[in-house]
Amino acid sequence: MSGPRGSGRCHGTVMDSTNISRLEEQLWPKGYRRDIWMVVDSARDRRIFGMLLESRLEYACLYSGVIPTVLETLAPYLVQLEFEERRCRRFLQQAWGKSWGIFLKCDTTFDRLRKHLRGFLSVRDPGGKKLLFRYYDPRVLRTYLPTCGGEDLRTVFGPIEQFLLEGETGNTMLGFGFDGVKLIREEHPVEGSRTRPMLAMAATAVTGPLPQRPGMLSMRRDQLAAFSQAEVNKFEDWMVAHLGRFFPRQCSKLGELQLRETIQYGIKRAASYELLAKRDVCKYIDVMIALGRDFDKDKRYPWAAQTLAKRMNAGVKMQTVLSAARRSLGKKR
Repeated sequence: MSGPRGSGRCHGTVMDSTNISRLEEQLWPKGYRRDIWMVVDSARDRRIFGMLLESRLEYACLYSGVIPTVLETLAPYLVQLEFEERRCRRFLQQAWGKSWGIFLKCDTTFDRLRKHLRGFLSVRDPGGKKLLFRYYDPRVLRTYLPTCGGEDLRTVFGPIEQFLLEGETGNTMLGFGFDGVKLIREEHPVEGSRTRPMLAMAATAVTGPLPQRPGMLSMRRDQLAAFSQAEVNKFEDWMVAHLGRFFPRQCSKLGELQLRETIQYGIKRAASYELLAKRDVCKYIDVMIALGRDFDKDKRYPWAAQTLAKRMNAGVKMQTVLSAARRSLGKKR
């Protein structure tokens, strides 16, 4: 359960001093306390490991044993954050909004928390297959927690009082707590208004305790489906922006609702030809917008069905279709 296929690294902007102060207010509402931690994904940016070395903060890798040098710079780390510490503040400024990791509110020892967090670096799918679980990616955790039942929440929270992570836009901080029965969700602004929002309604996804099961966490089929749907929604939003940039006239004619329906249709049609990577699906939908949503059935373009039906590398297949589409458009002109 790693990152989405074809996704790149995030390059957000650095928070200004006003907003970093608001972030600190949310992390340390009562001032100095040593109960705020971060699980940092050093694979997100090549600068992260070096910043940890320079930070003088207490940190440790979540992987155990002797770690190869190459893996050392890509591993997840538990870091104890320091209130109003200069190097810690600089790290937070760089990290926020870029999915560098998640924050934890937890009043326990470093060793106990590290041991707890190591316990779900891996999970099992419904078939028993072992999966890497990158829960320390805020995009993963904010999708996962609302799908959990009571027993899973007890396992994941353990000694942790609250998980704190970026909202989808980076303008808000999401707080997830567990009251012993259900998941509690809060939302706080870190940009714009200083008003503290009201406590949100408790998540309704928790339908009751699940049977106690020892050892590794298991992922249900509906939880895996939630991750898949989250990636589809993210890709759909990206495609709306992409098409609006490169096909403004066609997008204006369709309107957003019909454009989204067209994108959804294109994702399904591309999948029927085993085109699954983001770049290939994007090209397929580009051709749909240029030639028509059912270009693969259009008798004017016999090459489309012939090429798409071939058993060949997906990237090569889609590039061949795209080149042929460009030639067809050139002839029309």
